Amino acid sequence: MTANQRYAKAESAAWTGLIGNACIAAVKGGIGVQTGSKTLLTDACRSASAAAASFVSLTGVRRSRQLGAPDAPVPALRGRMEAATGVVASLFLMIVGLEIGISAIKSIADGVDEGPSWTAAVVVVLAVAIKELLFPVKERRSDLYASLAAIVGTGGAALGDPLDLPILYYFDPAASLIIVVFVFTSGYRIASASVMRSQFCEVEPADRSEITAAVQRLEGVIAIEELRAREHGHYVVVEVVISVNPRISVLEGNEIAKRVNYFVMKRFSHITEVTVHVEPYDPGFPYKSNHDLSQDQMPTLLQ
Repeated sequence: MTANQRYAKAESAAWTGLIGNACIAAVKGGIGVQTGSKTLLTDACRSASAAAASFVSLTGVRRSRQLGAPDAPVPALRGRMEAATGVVASLFLMIVGLEIGISAIKSIADGVDEGPSWTAAVVVVLAVAIKELLFPVKERRSDLYASLAAIVGTGGAALGDPLDLPILYYFDPAASLIIVVFVFTSGYRIASASVMRSQFCEVEPADRSEITAAVQRLEGVIAIEELRAREHGHYVVVEVVISVNPRISVLEGNEIAKRVNYFVMKRFSHITEVTVHVEPYDPGFPYKSNHDLSQDQMPTLLQ
């Protein structure tokens, strides 16, 4: 399987998770309001958090496809927007889950007089069946315990009327408290993933140009082959590849790299780490045609 095929497969799975979980969350939420099932409302919140996680995964796959590596830096504005979206979505879902959990505790404390109808249990079972048929194995496995809690909560509460056991009504709010834990866990993972990804944000082009111009002026640096700078909070980490005279010694090349490191750290106070790679300068075609082949046998300090 080629890289493009792998990216296409991962993107398709992310879209399935995003759209599927969003639709399931909407249905669960609607039926939950209609039947008064706190378990179903909490489970709707959990499905919404799964949709948010799929969105974060989708943006990550697209970034990898465009830039060629999962940890490749992205433009600063885009990286911050993606991180902010993930954090805000996770916090919102955690707050909603907390409100439903508090409402469930109050219901248990005040006493539950009736349970939800069988419609709530049927919706949960159908949602599990749809996920088993359409969703990736990894996502189905992570939903297993929460889905079981939802089925037991709604099904057990619905049995309260036929069995004339009012105590079974408490299954619904009790199960919602269990699912709240999954909502918080999912929200924390989404926020953490978003924050971690924001660490790989490229600095603005103007800042990179300023660093490039400063390094280019240093004695011994012939050209800058590559310069990457990414933000880590309020600080910047720089990785630069410079080319030097291919006829100088390894010691001299190392001294030039040290000079670049010291100058950049001194010149730009917000830069906390600089990694310098040294390569021999290669003028390339057509300049190589003027190269004197007899000079290839000249001794060096290594011979």
